[in-house]
This record gives sequence, C-alpha cells and structure tokens, in this order.
Amino acid sequence: MDESTKQIDLSGKFGKLVLKDNVLAVISDIELTTISSAIYNGGFKKTKALLNVQATNDLTDKQLHANPQKFIADSAKKIDITDNFVGMVTAAAVDKFAFASKKDGDLTVTVAATAVDVDGNTCSHAETAGEPITVEEMLGTINIMVVIDGNPTESCLISTILTATEAKTAAMWELDIRSRYSGDLATGTITDAIIVAKTNRGAPIVYGGPASKLGQLVGYCTRKAVKESIMEANAYL
Repeated sequence: MDESTKQIDLSGKFGKLVLKDNVLAVISDIELTTISSAIYNGGFKKTKALLNVQATNDLTDKQLHANPQKFIADSAKKIDITDNFVGMVTAAAVDKFAFASKKDGDLTVTVAATAVDVDGNTCSHAETAGEPITVEEMLGTINIMVVIDGNPTESCLISTILTATEAKTAAMWELDIRSRYSGDLATGTITDAIIVAKTNRGAPIVYGGPASKLGQLVGYCTRKAVKESIMEANAYL
C-alpha cells in the first residue's frame, strides 16, 4: 500500500485497521468468521477483510441504491482487495472514524465506528424504532465494525450484535440525539449497519450479553466509539 494509506495495528497482532481514500477496512492476516447486516456478502461469512465504504460525491443516491455492490467492489480495489470480503456502505466520512479497543485477559475487542457526514452533520436521519417513517433519501448512517480476538460460538456472536446495538443506542441517548421524525430519543438511524468478526482463537465463549465478560468489552468499545464518532461533528458546527 502507498504512503497515502493510514494504518493502525490491531491488538493481538493479527491485522490492521486501514484507511485509504473512501475506504476504511480491517485487514486480517488470519481468516475471520463474521456475522453482519452488510449489503456486500452479509450474513455468516469467512473472510480476511471487512470494509466500510464511503459514498463519493459524484454518486447519486439513486445510483448507489441501484447497484451498491458494484460501487463497493470498485472501491475495494483501492486497497488491493478484489474478492471474498464483507462490505458496508455509508454517507459518513470514513476519515472521521472513532476507534476503541479493550483487553481483558486473553480476550480483546476492537471497534471502529463512523457517523459524521462530509458536511459535518451527524445522525441526520436519526429514528426511533417502531415509529412511522417516510424516507426520500438514505443518509446519516452509523456503521460499526466489531472485531473480537477470541472464539465466541455462533449464537454468542449474534448476541454481541444485540449488545453492540444497545451500546450504540446508549451513546445516542447520552448525547440526546433525537428522531427527526418524532422527536423521541433516537435508537439509531434509518440505514445503520454492523459487522461483528471473530478470530476463532482461544476457548469457546458462550455468552455475549451485556453482563458477560465479552459483552462488557463489546458494550464499552461500541459505546465509546459511537459516542466519539458522533461528537466529531462538533468540530464542524
């Protein structure tokens, strides 16, 4: 990768967090097991690359939603990734990501989150789940990548998605983010996405809820990263 690429080594020495142009990615040296709501290769997958891709200014909302997979695949080539990756797309500025990592014994969790769009707005389409919503465009995404250097079971991995989502909502409530549709405290935005990945190293982990060892790490890192990514907007206001 060239000099314009920024990298952060992940705790556990199995990979890096990479930023280049409109792509924020986790690149692993070992195969990861993932569960995600990603639009590109979502669901359960085995991969060494997790991507969060920012929609570019020349791409209209209509074009993006007509073929997001092609846009993500084309963007992945910028970091020399051409196949077998998991990818999300966002209107948020990926260079304004927030990063949190915490270790407890032989278990480490790392989270990267994005929430600030290129104009400095954040959570512009915040919502409260269950309310009536009329949507004309898809903006304001909070995207989260959770990497667990450990070995949770499949059901535990799914549980960590619930824990991370609760932590995201807690961060939004702490900052008094409100739904643009009702004014209620927001639970997310209309296009949020998440990837949770594990390295499969260590003994199997069964529990990922908020009170478990793993869940506390996931909750702490997710809440911290989401809160900091939202607060990044303050620099523009």
